[in-house]
Amino acid sequence: MGPPPNPAGKVSDFGAVTSMCSFFVPAGTEAPAHNAPQPYVVIVLSGEGDVATSNGEARRFGPGEVIFCNDLTGKGHVTRASTDMLLAFVNRVNS
Repeated sequence: MGPPPNPAGKVSDFGAVTSMCSFFVPAGTEAPAHNAPQPYVVIVLSGEGDVATSNGEARRFGPGEVIFCNDLTGKGHVTRASTDMLLAFVNRVNS
């Protein structure tokens, strides 16, 4: 159960956070296919960009959106900044 006013909400335990950093990505930057080195969360603080997975799924992310990166194996994902982006990377203790 979540806190009021949304008692039907669900909360998931991400685990203890070990580090958090901000990361600036200039417009036009494209990171070739890569895997996440460990599970982490990315919070888009400003700007817009696209993430394409190895299965062909692509999605645009903007301010306030959250991405959980856990593709530790396989072909990875490609990221592209459409505009200047400021991201927050949140890492957790590996289980």
